[in-house]
Amino acid sequence: MNKSIYLLILFAGIGYSCFGQGIIHDQAIINQEERMVYKQWDKNKFTPEFKWYKPNSYYAYSLTWLLHLGYKNGPDLRPLRAGGEQTQRLALAAAMQVTNNYYKKESDTLRNTAIAEFANYSGTVSATDPLYILFYKKELSPLDDIVGNAFKDVPANVIQYMAESGAYNWYLTEMNSLKERYENAKRVDIDRGQRILLYHRIMLEHRKLADNWKYKLSMAETMLDYQAKMKNKNQNAGDLFSGSTKSEDDRMNEILKNRKTLKP
Repeated sequence: MNKSIYLLILFAGIGYSCFGQGIIHDQAIINQEERMVYKQWDKNKFTPEFKWYKPNSYYAYSLTWLLHLGYKNGPDLRPLRAGGEQTQRLALAAAMQVTNNYYKKESDTLRNTAIAEFANYSGTVSATDPLYILFYKKELSPLDDIVGNAFKDVPANVIQYMAESGAYNWYLTEMNSLKERYENAKRVDIDRGQRILLYHRIMLEHRKLADNWKYKLSMAETMLDYQAKMKNKNQNAGDLFSGSTKSEDDRMNEILKNRKTLKP
């Protein structure tokens, strides 16, 4: 029983000690804290104040303000006031941020302009031009294999004739000249519009040259076929009128026989 009473007294004492502190509410401290930041600099809140009808207020007033009259009667010293040091630093930081954003935007604009100009002029990236990829690359692809495109579906006798006549050398010379111009147009650093015009001129010249070459091949094939027919005709005529020991009656009979055979 005594032990229980002792523990009860002990816990009561601990609880009293935990809640024994009181909250100090000093308005003078609160006003000073507000003056030290941004909230207020009210001349009427420099407490404690001296009041003539309260003689005991002089003691607290003298201890606080008589040694600091310059602070009490001086200008507003809040760092975050309208013209305070911290306010000026924040305004300067904001101005510097605006300036920094302006220079960053300008540098980004210069960078994007430089990239656009590089893509517009440089031959290094000319192969990525959309118009070239969609149209001119396909139209000028025969220049990548001149020899392979020279004799497609062409008879062997025509190929031999074009090589012996010198027409094939002419074709190679003209096509290689166009190919060299085409490669230079892809590599040279010029304006994109001028590059496209070069592609277009080379394409038109290539079409004209290709049509001319097809015409030569067609004419050569026609001529060789005609020569072959004339050769066969001459051989048949030679066999018909070749000298022999046949009599005139035999020759006449053979002519009449062939004549009947040739009739439709």
